[in-house]
Amino acid sequence: MSIAVIGGGIAGAALAWRLRQLDPTLEITLFVGHHHVRGDATGASGGMVRGFETDAELCGAATESMAELVASPVLRDWADYREVGSHYFLEPADVDVAALASIVEARLPGSLTISAAEDLPRSFPMRGLPQGAVAVTERRGGYFSPHRLRTSLVGEVLRSRVVVSHDPVAGVRPDGVIQSAERVQAQGFQAVVIAAGAWTPHLLLDQDPAVAGFRTKAIQYVRCPLAPPGLGAFTDETTGLYGRPLSDGGLLLGIPTDRWGVDPDAVGVDPALVATLLEVAATRLHLSQQPSDVAGFSSADCFHRQPGLALRDLESGSPVYTFSGGSGGAAKTILAASRTAASQLLDRLTTDHSGPPQADR
Repeated sequence: MSIAVIGGGIAGAALAWRLRQLDPTLEITLFVGHHHVRGDATGASGGMVRGFETDAELCGAATESMAELVASPVLRDWADYREVGSHYFLEPADVDVAALASIVEARLPGSLTISAAEDLPRSFPMRGLPQGAVAVTERRGGYFSPHRLRTSLVGEVLRSRVVVSHDPVAGVRPDGVIQSAERVQAQGFQAVVIAAGAWTPHLLLDQDPAVAGFRTKAIQYVRCPLAPPGLGAFTDETTGLYGRPLSDGGLLLGIPTDRWGVDPDAVGVDPALVATLLEVAATRLHLSQQPSDVAGFSSADCFHRQPGLALRDLESGSPVYTFSGGSGGAAKTILAASRTAASQLLDRLTTDHSGPPQADR
C-alpha cells in the first residue's frame, strides 16, 4: 500500500512514524515542502504538556500521550522534555474536576493533586485568582520542544526508508491527485493525508474549507526576559493566560486571539494584543519587566469545529483525509492522536468497503 502524508510539522512527522511502526511494508511518502523550516505552529509552539483537560476525550488523549512520553527515554530525548510541573487554574462550575482527574490518575498515578487556589503556598507567584478557583497541579507536567521532536521523527522515518520529499505541494484534489507548485501532478497513492497545520485549508483544492470545518487562527506570544521563580508551566482559564519558563531563564506567555481566517504566510505581531497580554499577565504574575523588555511573535494554527487532533474524511468515497485542526496546543495529544490516526487509516485501507471503521468526521 502507498500512502502520502503532506505536512512537515509535528502532526505529519508523527503520523508517518506511526504508520511505519504499524506496517514496515507500507510505501510512505512524507511531503515536508518548505514550511517545515519556517515559522509554523510546530516551530512556534510552547510545547506545554500535561494530562488534565476540561474535555474528557481530550483529557484521555493528553494523558495517554504524557504516559508514553514519561515512560520512554527515547521520546524524552527526541522531544527535549522538561519536567517543570504544570498548574491549571479554573472555576469548576460546569466541570467535574474529580472525574477528569481520575482519568489522569489512572495512567499517571501520584502525578496530580487538586487544591483550592487560596491554599497554594504563599511563595507561588500566581495572584488575584477568583474566589472558588481550583488549582490542578501535575508533577509530571512540563514542556517539550515540538520542533526538536518533529526533526527527530523526520530523521527516524528517513532511516526507516520513508521517502521524504521537499517538493512544495500546491494542493490536493478530492480524487487524491497531488499538485505541486510546479503544476506536476502525482497520482497512485491509495491514501493522501493532509497534515499541514495552518496550511491545510489552502491545500483543499475544489473544497470549501469552511464546509470541511477548518479555519486558521493567529497565535500570539511574548518572550519576557525573566520568569518568576517556581512558576512552571501554567494555564489560567479564568483569564486565558498561559505560559512556561524558558531554558534561558525567561518566560513565554500566550493568550487566545480572535484573529480568524489569517494567512499563515503573513501573520504579523499585533501590538495591541501584546499590550493586552501584558496587562492580563500583570493581574496574575509578579512581573518586573516593562513592555519594552519583551519580544512579541506570532504564528497560525488550524482549528476544526470539532476540537481535537484526529483523522477526518474529506468527503465520502475520497482517498483524501486530513490530520489537522485540533483546538490549539496539539503537542499535548500528538503521541496518542498519531497512534490512533495511523491505526484508523490502516483499518480503512485493509478492510472491505462494505463496512470500514469510520474515521472521525
